[in-house]
Amino acid sequence: MDHHADLQQACYDYLNHLKDELNHSLTAAAEDLDKMLQRCKDSMNNEQSPLIRENVVTLSEVVHAYILGRASEDALFYYLSEQFNIGKQDIPALVKSLVELKSRVAGPEYKLPAAGHFTHYPKVSVIITTYNRKAFLYKAVHSILMQDYPNKEITVIDDCSTDGTDELMKDSFGGDERVIYMRSDQNSGPGNNRRKAFAAHADGEYILFLDDDDYLIDMNYFSNAVDFHINHPEISFVAANVFLEYSKTKQLKVSSLGLGEIINQHDYFMNFEQKGYPKPASTLTTLFKREALMRMDILNMNMVNDASIYLRSLLVGDAGFIDMIAGVYRIHGNNITFNLSQDFLIENLEEKKLIRNMAIEQHGYNAKEMNQWFNHNVYDTIFYYLMNSAKSHKDFEAMYQWARRHCPGIYNQLKREFRVKLMKKQILRVSILRTLLNR
Repeated sequence: MDHHADLQQACYDYLNHLKDELNHSLTAAAEDLDKMLQRCKDSMNNEQSPLIRENVVTLSEVVHAYILGRASEDALFYYLSEQFNIGKQDIPALVKSLVELKSRVAGPEYKLPAAGHFTHYPKVSVIITTYNRKAFLYKAVHSILMQDYPNKEITVIDDCSTDGTDELMKDSFGGDERVIYMRSDQNSGPGNNRRKAFAAHADGEYILFLDDDDYLIDMNYFSNAVDFHINHPEISFVAANVFLEYSKTKQLKVSSLGLGEIINQHDYFMNFEQKGYPKPASTLTTLFKREALMRMDILNMNMVNDASIYLRSLLVGDAGFIDMIAGVYRIHGNNITFNLSQDFLIENLEEKKLIRNMAIEQHGYNAKEMNQWFNHNVYDTIFYYLMNSAKSHKDFEAMYQWARRHCPGIYNQLKREFRVKLMKKQILRVSILRTLLNR
């Protein structure tokens, strides 16, 4: 039996045990779930493969989320199909039992509200930036078109792709009035393209920025998110949980934010990406209020990347979170966060400086508090870059000089911590060169 067959069989074993548990627990309530699912996991203790055991743990987590109403039927069966090649038609008895249990524990699944509930359906504008990823792009666009929400429009902005992206868009979506295709004249990066597409076509009341390799899996998500916005007018954006898809290992894992329904804008802004205040995975589930994006001056942003959009949005409104698995965030072996350029980092640091100044001058934040915030964020940004992406002495020196000019308080700390790292890199480089020359 090959690896995939082993994995599928382990899933069937777990699900059959779960079916037996459900048959003997017809009155199961929320407080019984943990014990019941733990017994199902325990039934797999004799499994020798660590990878299979790990997948069973995630499977149990997804089933638990479904029963509690934190994963839709779409999300559950997407996971079973992608990870184990098991469809709804393969386990009809278990599906019936799970649906009955979920209805008792979590209530009925969210459905599209009637038009009268909204008075009208506010428009959702989706901006997808793409570059030479037509194999991924189709799935991203299709996942938006499959949303049950009726008033949506997609703008795909192509950064001069050479892989036939233009033909894909014409052949697959050319006849769909809901899809607009833009092609840049020269390669200018996703940040500039987001701003360009926003200015040209993002006239919806709500905006979603989607990367070309990510996609939604909960077909009710727009309906749910728009409803959340309407019920919470104080928020700038609402986001949800995702699956992380590891391209190399073909594994799916749940990434839950673990945040409350509403997070105060000041608290989230000051602690952004620190313990207890995680950043959502990219912006793939995040519906921003267009009014908030305009108030935070998106059209004049130099760097329209996810962290900057979130931070600026938090200056003008609270954050909302829906405890549901709504999308899939792909993690590739060549993830961009480990291959950042020096120019990108400096642009990122300059953007943080602008945000600090906006907080003080336009939103009344305390200057001393914001300088501490700025120093902390600059240190984290430079530290991450030097640890993961810096390749030469010039890279280190450029970061040191920027810190000395703009954050002298952290300059000496950075120099001390990375002096040894730089020396090791230089010694290793010399050693490799000598080895090559002596061959």
